[in-house]
Amino acid sequence: MREPISVQATETADTGAVPRPTEPPRFRPRARFLRVSSFFLGVVIHIYIWDIFLARFAIFRWYVQRTMLRRWVNIARSFRMMAVELGGMQIKLGQFLSSRADIIPDVVRRELTGLQDEVPPAPAGHVLEVILEELGAPPSEVFRSFETECVAAASLGQVHYAVLHDGREVAVKVQRPWIDKIIEVDLSAVTWVVRLIKNYPPIRRRADLEALLAEFARVLVQELDYIQEARSAAIFRQNFANHPGIYIPEPIFELTTRRVLVMERISGIKITDLHTLDQLGVSRLELAARLNNCYLKQFFIDGFFHADPHPGNLFVRVETSLTPTKPAPPVPASTNGHVTGETLEAQLPIDYAPDEVPTGTPFTLIFVDFGMVGRLPPETMEIMRQGVLGLATNDADRLLDCLERLNVILPGADRRPIKAALETMLRYSFNRTVRELTNLDVEAIMAETKDLIYDLPFQIPQDLLYLGRALSMVAGLATEIYPDINLFQELRPFARAMLAQEQRNGNWVEKLQRELTELGQILLGLPRQMDAYYRAANRGELQTRSDLSRLERSMKRVERATDRLMGGMLATGLFLGGVQLRTRGLEREANRAWWAAAAAIIWALWPRNDRW
Repeated sequence: MREPISVQATETADTGAVPRPTEPPRFRPRARFLRVSSFFLGVVIHIYIWDIFLARFAIFRWYVQRTMLRRWVNIARSFRMMAVELGGMQIKLGQFLSSRADIIPDVVRRELTGLQDEVPPAPAGHVLEVILEELGAPPSEVFRSFETECVAAASLGQVHYAVLHDGREVAVKVQRPWIDKIIEVDLSAVTWVVRLIKNYPPIRRRADLEALLAEFARVLVQELDYIQEARSAAIFRQNFANHPGIYIPEPIFELTTRRVLVMERISGIKITDLHTLDQLGVSRLELAARLNNCYLKQFFIDGFFHADPHPGNLFVRVETSLTPTKPAPPVPASTNGHVTGETLEAQLPIDYAPDEVPTGTPFTLIFVDFGMVGRLPPETMEIMRQGVLGLATNDADRLLDCLERLNVILPGADRRPIKAALETMLRYSFNRTVRELTNLDVEAIMAETKDLIYDLPFQIPQDLLYLGRALSMVAGLATEIYPDINLFQELRPFARAMLAQEQRNGNWVEKLQRELTELGQILLGLPRQMDAYYRAANRGELQTRSDLSRLERSMKRVERATDRLMGGMLATGLFLGGVQLRTRGLEREANRAWWAAAAAIIWALWPRNDRW
């Protein structure tokens, strides 16, 4: 990749500005690698020292908890400064974290929110060079007018407004200079840190960090292909063609290349500009519900979802010319048979607002930036639908089956404590609003699920990485828009449609065939298994296996308590002995006794490695 030519702008009558060459931007791969890797390594060391090591000591735990928020605000501020300076992958990571209003404290999230708007634009001359290379002509020939001033700068590209010769207003997205090399260096730095921490046992048991990073890198590199992004936008336009409350800008394929994307220009209000939306009369609950239902359709019907729903990619267009009326509720489908996308889509109320939602100013939800998308196979979608039924009907067994089928639970894990933990979580969270969920009795939940939390028999499947990312970001965004939204209530229309399909004897032939096939496989293998069982019994080789993990944990707790009691008694004796020695004038011996007492206290409180 040759070095880009950056330019300065001078006014002309045709395009408003014609760039001319200046100094090219600098790119130092080695310095960037050291800066990124040292930052993330420092965060890992900080977490280990403060939140893992010192938190094990009761004497330090109160201070660790007291300073936690301040420490993480400082880390977030340092990360934001580095991301704004370097750009690239750090911007995307910061945007993701800033959208997690459901789990990240507001003071920390506010430090990262600026990354949605603070990305510095590349020099205007770079835009000219890329357009010349990709479209074979300068902007003055391709467009009737072209604004050299950037209107939006993102992590991988920046947007300029233009007007085509036929009068259509468009947005031109151009990749940033050196972005291929920048992504390569950033991924190398993060890979280096991952290799250092991947063997930490709690991480190694639950996630293949290298595989997850490889999936992240694959999607990130895919984002650099603007032709693929235009195709994704076209698919979304087709999927939402029958929903006037959702709008996707039209891509202009004849002017789109790998590094230049031309799309229809849209105007709207940033979805998190709640003050402006309130002034215009937009119902927050209706907006949060539409966003949530829109993603239900993507996850459970289309199997093709927008995987980067941060506030910079979502806008609201207020339709002041329309009358504020509620769309009609969906008509229940009467078709028997398979649970098809068409049947479910007819019953899923994306644009419909329930009676309890106050009628506000009509609006349209607009999506932009389709570089990061996800695809779900039909099997995964069916499992997720069953999971929705489990959530909507408060069915822990169904949820547990879905988690197992999605490979979220570690192989060989005991189902009983997991089911008990799911029942506990549903008991505390079912049918509650997001604001109520933030006030849960966490200590009570921890007390009831302490055995499961101790083991954490869960893992992160590689193919669900971006699904989990999108789910968490949508939940956080809906929380920020309307903290009192009841996500269980929003799931019910979709769950009712699923239950109606099951009650109409849908799929009974297919289910019968599947059950008969599984039963036949069991019957065919049963004689061989019985023969092996009796042979082993005759040889005296039968073995039994019991789950003694809880007993072992209890014994280790007793051992730790005994050690601490012995250490405390020893320290007390040494301290009192030192006092007696000091009163008799034996100062050196008294100091030795006190140092020995301090060593006994440290030995008693020192954390054991039995958790590993």
